[in-house]
Amino acid sequence: MAYDYEWMRLTAEELRARAAEDALVIIPVASLEQHGPHLATGVDIILGTGVAHATAERIAAAGRPVVVTPCVWSGLAEHHMDFGGTVTLDYASFAGVLRGITRSAVRHGFRRVMLLNGHGGNAEAVAVAATEFSVEFGVKVAGGTYWHVVPEVIGPLLERQGGLMHACEAETSMIMHLRPESVRME
Repeated sequence: MAYDYEWMRLTAEELRARAAEDALVIIPVASLEQHGPHLATGVDIILGTGVAHATAERIAAAGRPVVVTPCVWSGLAEHHMDFGGTVTLDYASFAGVLRGITRSAVRHGFRRVMLLNGHGGNAEAVAVAATEFSVEFGVKVAGGTYWHVVPEVIGPLLERQGGLMHACEAETSMIMHLRPESVRME
């Protein structure tokens, strides 16, 4: 059987074993929001989850233990509300959800957590939360937005822009790869 890294597919015993192995817990964080006339509202969820899974596969292939939680699908998207199709949280609710998930992982013995963000509006909040949780829980918590973490990888792949932007060439290309039915080609 291939290495399974998805928290929701593992048993409690398997998760305890991963914690004892000092597994990294990746928590994908996204948003449910409009992405222009051509992309489905779940783009950030799909891409954030896809990046988290691809990262976990590389970590596992290198022989290191890793676990990925289900995606936190709602984030800070007030700036998209006027365009329709968007669900947003306020900061306190958003930080509370992240805190609860991180606290749960720590209570189960995990000592390394990555809040892997896939929505621009969450970037600063995720960075602040990671610092707060590191201090509060006494474990290593990192926070980063995937296109900010590796801009040197993403930029050279693009034809018309220097980096990833909202509903752009990069997001459209990634969605076409992961879930082409989420792109309205017309």
